[in-house]
Amino acid sequence: MTHANTGEGQTHPELTTLPDVQRLHYLDNVRALAMFLGVIFHAALAYSPLMHNLWFTTGEQSSATIDFVNFFTHLFRMPLFFLISGFFALMLIEKRGLSGFVKNRMKRIVLPFVVFFPLVVMGVFAAVGWALGNVENLSPLMQFIKMMQANPDAPQPPPSPMHLWFLINLFFFIVTAALLYKLKFFQSRLLEKMTSAKFVVLVLPLLMVPALVTQVAPHPAPEKFYPQLWSFGFYGLFFLLGSAFFLKQNVLDELDRYKHGLLAVALVGYGYFYSMLPATIDFKDALAMAEGVSFDWAHLPVAIVEAYVAVFMTLYCLLMGRSLLNKQNAALRLVSDSSYWVYLMHLPVLLAIQFSMADGDMNMWLQFVISCLGTFAICLLSYVVLVKRTPIGWLLNGRKKAKSQEQQKSAGALNIQD
Repeated sequence: MTHANTGEGQTHPELTTLPDVQRLHYLDNVRALAMFLGVIFHAALAYSPLMHNLWFTTGEQSSATIDFVNFFTHLFRMPLFFLISGFFALMLIEKRGLSGFVKNRMKRIVLPFVVFFPLVVMGVFAAVGWALGNVENLSPLMQFIKMMQANPDAPQPPPSPMHLWFLINLFFFIVTAALLYKLKFFQSRLLEKMTSAKFVVLVLPLLMVPALVTQVAPHPAPEKFYPQLWSFGFYGLFFLLGSAFFLKQNVLDELDRYKHGLLAVALVGYGYFYSMLPATIDFKDALAMAEGVSFDWAHLPVAIVEAYVAVFMTLYCLLMGRSLLNKQNAALRLVSDSSYWVYLMHLPVLLAIQFSMADGDMNMWLQFVISCLGTFAICLLSYVVLVKRTPIGWLLNGRKKAKSQEQQKSAGALNIQD
């Protein structure tokens, strides 16, 4: 096996060389689609019976079908993102060393959060403020917000990074990965065992159960500005798995032969998981979601199934992406490059579109399609016109210099965002 440079003046025979550029396109494409799926997830919450009391835009129309599909994607969408981020994180350490890695991540993760979080907050506040003054058919959450405005002494919700929580958590995982690399954890036999197909399929989900058993189902987003232990025990393990996959990529070949079996087991497991979800979540349940729950033996089977479905579906999507999206063209490049911007800025746009339809009697499925397509159209257009070739685009994706076709073939895979 050939050696790979660690960037710290050492080589390790345990590491494979960087894979051929053509094998990396699917990682960018799958990660982008996972982020786009987040836009659809948030749009669907407006028509969710489960989240009727807790989302900004809800009306009289809802559908259990929305919940069934939406919370299925909830179990693997962000795990898939963090797994791919972990793969790219270790690749970047190997390429640039720890100091270069930390500098790059500060530029691509911390700085975008500092820049865009205030803009997102202002956009959401503007959409909510307009709705409070102009929309009659307010959701239960919006009615609660209106009541709090009328009563200054009412308890205020804790500050939240909203949908940008993924950047907060990604920063914590990156710091942890740098420390583990410094401690030579990625050269240990423990990590070698973690990269076996049997361990990934049979044991890894069990390691996530202690985290999930402390959370209600479906698990909430870890929307805090400080580290949450359960997030490390769930999303953090996916990030670590991605780093392990970089070190031993042939495990994906081993897993590939079982991918359809993983899907079948995950679908059966999700049927059980969905049957255990409540019909709706009220504000009391929401407080439990925010604070976590105490250990309950009755919740243990749900947490176990949740962990296995999350792992199996994440692996299935990754393997299918490797089979179907291991290519690059103009459309996929646009999706990949724009996904960071689209996800950062989609929420104010989505809320504005859905608020504008709240008092109408339009069919909910038509509203859902309009809100999704409208959000994607506005965000993609703004990316092409205002972001792509500007300092904002350089901040999010790096400044791409013109290269010859041969240079792009040899170096394109390392122009990475995460």
